Amino acid sequence: MYCPKCGEFIKEDASFCPSCGHQFSPDTNAVSEKLHHPSGIPSAGTIAGRKVMSKRAKVMYSCLAGILIAGMSIVFIKSLPNGEPPIIQHQPVVTQVTSVRGVNLDMKPITSKIENGYIIIPLDEVIQKKMVTFTYQGKKRSVNLMAFINPEGKLVTAVAISEPCNSNSFHSEGNELVCDVCGTRWNFTTLEGISGSCQKYPPDPIPSQVIGNEVKIPVQTVEQWKMRI
Repeated sequence: MYCPKCGEFIKEDASFCPSCGHQFSPDTNAVSEKLHHPSGIPSAGTIAGRKVMSKRAKVMYSCLAGILIAGMSIVFIKSLPNGEPPIIQHQPVVTQVTSVRGVNLDMKPITSKIENGYIIIPLDEVIQKKMVTFTYQGKKRSVNLMAFINPEGKLVTAVAISEPCNSNSFHSEGNELVCDVCGTRWNFTTLEGISGSCQKYPPDPIPSQVIGNEVKIPVQTVEQWKMRI
């Protein structure tokens, strides 16, 4: 039982509250009895027009709140940027970081060729121009591609498209990659979205390799590439 005036725990046969001195009438005792939950767990009572929660109920609610907070924290941590995409992580560093970091770049068109199942572009042109665009023209499809040096000095090759706005043209401003059509911005190193309506659709990285002065992209990779929406 709990005192209906101050909420203090009292014995069932008590005639007054040891804390505030409130005396109990038969009717008051009857009301106080109702504060006992049939399961034996005290439920919330009322003191001077406000609800009173038992200690056990407080512990239970605290545990539930802790579980919810822990779950939300895990989801939030998993949603944080996790560095470079795996494909970019395995791309080679081809120039010094100081030569590209913070530099504004526009896409420059270059010519590619196809030999022995690879799309090939000159590495020295990519290093010199830092962001280039070229087209793969296959028997069944045509795909716009791009290559650029990111702020970490890595060579990145990608399908040059942002599907929602159907853009094939991009430029960089400092350490951000920017869509020329809708203005969406991505982190130039990780391609994580920063602002704009197409944040989930940056240029799609594809693997390539550097052999001598040639950047080689497997034709099969481009032929099998699929739109993301």
